[in-house]
Amino acid sequence: MSTDEIRAAVKQSIASIANLDVAEISDDASFKEELQLDSLTILEIAVDAEYKFQVKIPDDDLSNILTMGDTVRIIQQYLSAPATAAA
Repeated sequence: MSTDEIRAAVKQSIASIANLDVAEISDDASFKEELQLDSLTILEIAVDAEYKFQVKIPDDDLSNILTMGDTVRIIQQYLSAPATAAA
């Protein structure tokens, strides 16, 4: 899956969960400052990404998801990891 496909899917997910217009979500948007999302909404976005992309994001990495770009980067990291490392 390409970076653009991941980015588009993540933006759509954020828009749906946070009730935002996709056009409002820039590639480097900060969840808390720019998009005004609370911690629970950010967690919901992460869980949705895990489900959508069939990856498991460790709690340590979840705390590092602060922006739209972080989300895409971490999803890419776990999509490209060998299946045994992601389990």
